[in-house]
Amino acid sequence: MKNSLERFFGRSENGNITDLLRRQAEIASACAEVLQKSAGSALPEIVAFEREGDMTEQRIHEILDSAFILRFDKSDIANLANTLDNTLDGMRHIATHVDTYKPYLKHLRPEAHELIETIEDMSATVLQLTILLKERRLELARVKEYTRHLAKSEAQADAILHKAEKALVCDKKIIADPLAFIAHDNLFRMLEDVTDTANHCGTLILSIARKEA
Repeated sequence: MKNSLERFFGRSENGNITDLLRRQAEIASACAEVLQKSAGSALPEIVAFEREGDMTEQRIHEILDSAFILRFDKSDIANLANTLDNTLDGMRHIATHVDTYKPYLKHLRPEAHELIETIEDMSATVLQLTILLKERRLELARVKEYTRHLAKSEAQADAILHKAEKALVCDKKIIADPLAFIAHDNLFRMLEDVTDTANHCGTLILSIARKEA
């Protein structure tokens, strides 16, 4: 039956799609590791990851434009590919910000390191979720387990951001220097935005899994 369908409609691209989505997540996870190890200062490496992610997303959209029948809804695939790419865009924005405000961000505040570690952990979890897409049928319970971890991590990131903001406005040295305040405050917000985006990746994969359930 499968061979007959492929002769009529063309070769299935389902395997390529899931491989490319996983590749996007692999790139994001590797980028998050570099972000963590460099404390956001490895701009050239992070830009290279972001460009590879762009090319991977472009290939996904090329398949979506030419494929006739796919296992997952095309809009679900496009939304997930776009959101995975947004995590890389967010990390590039962080690295660009750190490079721009380098005189004020030579030493990141403890909360910034906490948020970077959260991004690394969440990116690894998103990768595990994309690996599940390759299975013959998504196991809803496993997907829920990973997405609960993402939701918990994102909530913790919100709490870290609140703690960071309170500490920042109480730091007389920082608030006396507007550029220093902007550098740290915007960095906190950029980092927390990436955790939101990673959590959204999980939400999208959970929606896909529920459609198959």
